[in-house]
Amino acid sequence: MSPDATTRAGRKAANGRTAGLDPALLTSFHGVAYCHVPADEPIRLERLVSADGSDDRWNRPGEPTLYLACDLAIAVAELGRHADLYPGMPPYRRRLLALSVAVDDLADLRRDEVRAAVGIDVAQLRDRDVARDVAERLRREPDCNGLIVPSVAFLDDPARGNLVVFMDRFGAGIHDIHRGTADAGLIELRPAIAR
Repeated sequence: MSPDATTRAGRKAANGRTAGLDPALLTSFHGVAYCHVPADEPIRLERLVSADGSDDRWNRPGEPTLYLACDLAIAVAELGRHADLYPGMPPYRRRLLALSVAVDDLADLRRDEVRAAVGIDVAQLRDRDVARDVAERLRREPDCNGLIVPSVAFLDDPARGNLVVFMDRFGAGIHDIHRGTADAGLIELRPAIAR
């Protein structure tokens, strides 16, 4: 197949007009992933699943999705990206959690061959609308339970990533994939008022 034909096939796949993603391209994540939660509230795992989608990169409203960082530094960077801080506010306290999870059948968008099969390149994933379109298409794939995606917080290192789990695939919710939780740290930020 010529390079142009491959590109055209990729575009068709991204638009959902060709056959689905080859299940042989799917992978598993069995290990520890990280997130942050309010430090001064009880830990409620089910609250980690977002269905609002208003500010999320990989889901739209009504699509229940779990976001976890593949390493602790990514969780800290993601906290910084999403923290709404202003001078003089009360301390912003977040607890870092390490969750042992087991999820099969994930499309790892950090891998060149998976992005090629979907018809996108890594630079396109920075665009929220493109990311949501890709996730929506892959969510329709019967064999795909979620994604491993490059972290936008570490664009210079696309191997570092986030786990994005399509929670509508799991009848018992997060409890279907969760194996255990450990405390991974506490962050307290105190935005100062300039003097």
